[in-house]
Amino acid sequence: MKNALLLTICCSLFGTGLFAQEGIYGRKVRLGFKVDPVFVNALRPLENGIEKDGSGFGVNYGLMADIQFADNRGAFATGLEVQHAVSSLLYNDAGKGLYRDEAAGAAQRYKLKLKYVQIPLSIKLKTNENNGFRWWGQFGTYVGALIGSRLNYSFGNTSDNNINVMSKTNKVNMGLLVGAGGEYRLAEKTDLFFGLGLENGFTDITTNKDWKDDKVVLNRWALRLGVFF
Repeated sequence: MKNALLLTICCSLFGTGLFAQEGIYGRKVRLGFKVDPVFVNALRPLENGIEKDGSGFGVNYGLMADIQFADNRGAFATGLEVQHAVSSLLYNDAGKGLYRDEAAGAAQRYKLKLKYVQIPLSIKLKTNENNGFRWWGQFGTYVGALIGSRLNYSFGNTSDNNINVMSKTNKVNMGLLVGAGGEYRLAEKTDLFFGLGLENGFTDITTNKDWKDDKVVLNRWALRLGVFF
């Protein structure tokens, strides 16, 4: 959590500086749309007695904004996106889990379906353009606000689906954001954006007072697909 806060503050201060100098250096702000297919959503428990029980597909979609550096070889990258994540956990420890009392010692399976409004804050460095292509690498953080949390659960012969667990899920998700990829010039002011990205969560997804499970983080691998205008 402290690491994520530090990354957020550093990226925000750096981005503010870029905005302030835009009139002096003539830096451009590029806007675009993105749709990121997420092929790995993994809730990762950090203690014994809990296991990952499958990874689901997801998607991120929304707006991108690049505040260009003076030489156009880098940018402060941010935006506003909606994030959907699905992943499952298996609780073998009878003292842990949301329905541990009702389960009476039986293994509990939980499938969480999460939705966030998310703001990425990162530095993106780029190569020079060659035949319309340029390559980029990205490092930073993200901050997500929970807007939806649904649960499927089962233990023994008992199960239920689509339970609203907003009150039992942490409202903020933060983590490390890294990525790499390329851009291709489609037209004078239009670029195709593509790559691969990792979101490595720092914050606890479940609330310990309800789940009694120490810490569970959300890690995601996604394709980056979009168009800048």
